[in-house]
Amino acid sequence: MLQTRPIAFSIAGFDPCGGAGLLADIKTFENHQVYAMGILTANTTQTEDRFVGIRWEKRDYILDQLEVLLQQYSPKVIKIGIVESGEDLLLYLTVIKQYAPHAFIVWDPVLRSSTQFDFLQGMSRETLEAILQQIDLLTPNYPEIEQLVPSTISPTDKAKELSRHCAILLKGGHALDKKATDQLFIEGTLHSFPPTCVYQTTKHGTGCVLSSAIGSYIALGYLLPEAIISAKKYIEKMLNSNSSLLAYHV
Repeated sequence: MLQTRPIAFSIAGFDPCGGAGLLADIKTFENHQVYAMGILTANTTQTEDRFVGIRWEKRDYILDQLEVLLQQYSPKVIKIGIVESGEDLLLYLTVIKQYAPHAFIVWDPVLRSSTQFDFLQGMSRETLEAILQQIDLLTPNYPEIEQLVPSTISPTDKAKELSRHCAILLKGGHALDKKATDQLFIEGTLHSFPPTCVYQTTKHGTGCVLSSAIGSYIALGYLLPEAIISAKKYIEKMLNSNSSLLAYHV
């Protein structure tokens, strides 16, 4: 199959309302002229403001989906969303490294839905560090980094500490000061990305879209800081697209 566009994989869950997860990732990739392929980790029953339940796909089934695609296609970027456990994620990363060792891997650690449903419960520090050593970018918000690293140091210090393993983009939507200023840590060095406009609404699935937008720009050849700047502009347009919790990709 001749591809004139770069390919990206999304390893994520299905959100039937389309605001988050696999559908949101695919919309984002395709809107950036990146050909998207998907690996399903879970089926959820939810809308933008209500979460009813989740059914996880079996690990072997997920691995089969991943391997059959990797045997035929060479993704520039692989974005990872909800997974059932850190141990499962390590297995997926092992397969990815076997077939696509140069793919840029971004993990958006969706630990809890916007409606407060917990997806991933508990992960040892050893497992977390093993994961980070095999990916290129982690994109936690403040609650997620607190859950990933349960210690008394500040969220920014936690991000700085983890950045010795991979780049960490600490999203600022939950920050008490400098709200919506995202902070990128690369080997302890900080790069800040303030918002470029004021937005009046929130949206379901913003974390999914931001990480996929960053991945899109990486697939198109941008360096990471430039990819983040462009992705933030994209998500700001999305946030201002309408007054509901579901965004238009514009």
